[in-house]
Amino acid sequence: MQYRRLLLRIASQYPCREDLVDSLHQFIGYSDEILPEAIYISGPPCCGKTVITSALLRYLKHLRYAVVDCLECYSSKVLFEDIIDSLSYHEPTYENSFAPLAKCDTMKSFLAELRKGFAQDTVVIVLKNAEKLRDMDANILPTFLRLRELSGMNVCCILIGQIPFEKFYPKTGLPSVHHIKVPQYTKEQIEMILLKDSNRMGQALKEKISADSQIPEEELQKRLEIISSFNLDFFRNYLSTFLHMFYRVCRNLIQLRMVANECFEKYCEPVFSDPSMSSSANMLWRNVSGTLKAALETLYTRLNASSIENSQNREMKDFIQIVELPFYAKYLLIAGYLASHNPAKEDKRLFLKNHGKQRKRLKSVNAKAKVAEKTMLLQGPATFSVDRLLAIFHAIIEQKVCLTCDLLAQISTLVELGFFTRTTTDRNILEGSARFVCGLQVSVIQRIGEMVGFHVNRYLCDLMQ
Repeated sequence: MQYRRLLLRIASQYPCREDLVDSLHQFIGYSDEILPEAIYISGPPCCGKTVITSALLRYLKHLRYAVVDCLECYSSKVLFEDIIDSLSYHEPTYENSFAPLAKCDTMKSFLAELRKGFAQDTVVIVLKNAEKLRDMDANILPTFLRLRELSGMNVCCILIGQIPFEKFYPKTGLPSVHHIKVPQYTKEQIEMILLKDSNRMGQALKEKISADSQIPEEELQKRLEIISSFNLDFFRNYLSTFLHMFYRVCRNLIQLRMVANECFEKYCEPVFSDPSMSSSANMLWRNVSGTLKAALETLYTRLNASSIENSQNREMKDFIQIVELPFYAKYLLIAGYLASHNPAKEDKRLFLKNHGKQRKRLKSVNAKAKVAEKTMLLQGPATFSVDRLLAIFHAIIEQKVCLTCDLLAQISTLVELGFFTRTTTDRNILEGSARFVCGLQVSVIQRIGEMVGFHVNRYLCDLMQ
């Protein structure tokens, strides 16, 4: 009966994760039983692994526990000291000169401090981002998996990570652990979780509207009353529309919640002018579809969707898409731009180290002066072949890259995204006769060059003169 109340209490705060709570409770929920040596919880990011484990440990009063993020521990010494501080409820502050409770330089001193302070307690140590343990000393991970045996205490280590446990195995092997797999939230589960936040979503919209000084007082009161009248069906229709576009692209619950709150005001605009529109799902969809598409483009760039939607700046939209491209694809873009905006006869001088000296004759200087206003940047991009694109790519990239199917497939991807335009009618774009044009702006290519550490201006003939 007590466990049933505990399960309902956690499920009310974190729905759709009853199986995880039940599995953890079977291992660590009973005060009269010995804890397992180690438990590994794996699953995708933002699926409730850490928050639900911490919530269950808070309700289990017979346990003393510590939750430590391995990502914040740049050395094993910091990891050991953080665990001891957390178990002892010690917080480094200005008053104690941010000193740890005990110095633990080695695993031996850590085990000694563990026995000294918590020999009679039932201890659970939770290590978030456990993948980082593989980068520490070779004895760290095997010791945590055998902590109960080495310390002689009733202690359990819970590792939380995103990768399969098989990727932890060194050549010498590891002790067996109890493995709990946490699945990704389904579309229906995400909708249920976001629907529980409907009151918070409405309250956030009220605060946002109240902070807008340009809205008249009478109109402000009208909008606040309309927001208060929204029922669950209104929020459900919005979330169904929102997830229809976003669930295929993003499963991160935190990211989805943030974008849903950002786009909710645009969804409500027709209702502010006509309250009867709250039941017209098609009209509301037409009004918010542009904002949702803009938010989809800026999902991982932390940019405001409404500002991107209102802006007609093609340069910024191109840059947002390029941010998500693979590393080699960015170099292919730079190579394509250089091929489009440099004459082919200058490739040897630009990209070969031993290209010989370039003689400056009076005739050539005068000829360049006459066509100063007809540079490649002003005339527009020229076409280039796949062979020339790959030659420039291999010349500008610092590492040795083999010509593989994946590399050639990225050229097709750049054509599909519209960064390269095909000027020939060849069915296979990778044929030798196929020609392309790169129509991106120079400022976008310069930004991409800064991202990969490549100085574009040094390889553009027009900017070198």
